[in-house]
Amino acid sequence: EILQQDRQIQTMRRRLVKKVLTTVRDLMTKDAERYRAFWTEFGRVVKEGLVDDPENRDLLLDIVSVASTRSADELTTLRQYVERMKDGQNEIYYMTGESRTMIENSPHMEAFRAKGYEVLILTDPIDELWVDAVGQFDGKTLRSIAKGQVNLDTDEEKKSAEPEREQQQKDFAALLTWMGEKLKEEVKEVRLSSRLTTSPACIVGDTHDLTPNLEKLYRAMGQNVPPVKRILELNPAHPLVTALREAHGKGGDEEALVEVAELLYGMALLAEGGDLKDPARFTRILADRLARTL
Repeated sequence: EILQQDRQIQTMRRRLVKKVLTTVRDLMTKDAERYRAFWTEFGRVVKEGLVDDPENRDLLLDIVSVASTRSADELTTLRQYVERMKDGQNEIYYMTGESRTMIENSPHMEAFRAKGYEVLILTDPIDELWVDAVGQFDGKTLRSIAKGQVNLDTDEEKKSAEPEREQQQKDFAALLTWMGEKLKEEVKEVRLSSRLTTSPACIVGDTHDLTPNLEKLYRAMGQNVPPVKRILELNPAHPLVTALREAHGKGGDEEALVEVAELLYGMALLAEGGDLKDPARFTRILADRLARTL
């Protein structure tokens, strides 16, 4: 115990850590095969250092490799990602989740796939912690695609699409207010989405909210984390959403409309790998709605 607190021992430890990390960084360029073998065995432990060892964070960030949408097999470093960023892109996009398949098929990915933006795929539990602790790399902010507002259009595209967006906001205003009231126990807000292209709805968090995976991680560590209400985004171009708006505008059956609203929320929750509060009710409503269409 005395030796652990000795100044010379601490100095030796710091120098050894830097030497090891520098050696690993050299492996990346001089012997890629040995680096991959090292990362396969110790990558998760190295990423823990991004949280626990801020003194060596810059060195650690240089040797971190993660999966991305660019390749199904090859990992990428943050430096390589930054070098491939599109002109005008100022953020490093990432998404966390339980598996690559779940992330790639997530509704949150639709706009990024359509626009050709590369997204980092983070599936290790520690990823939830280090991206939050690090915050940025090489002056580029690390940005979760499942949080906040998303608009990947250029300035010219935004300007040309502005009249249509304003009209959509007017057309859907009553529906959004009504759904926000009916789903107030589940979500903090219902709004139109700019990140969806094919899915009817998705669940997103506010910019500084905990992600569902991070909530689960903290609870598994024994911490008391209150549930975080999130935001339901609707795709104004999806037939189901437009049909719901029309039915609501015509004063359709209230109970039926509420059921469709619940189904939209439930489908969005399942699409991101979330857990339904009442799976039996969701299944019953879905079965009843399907039976009426046959």
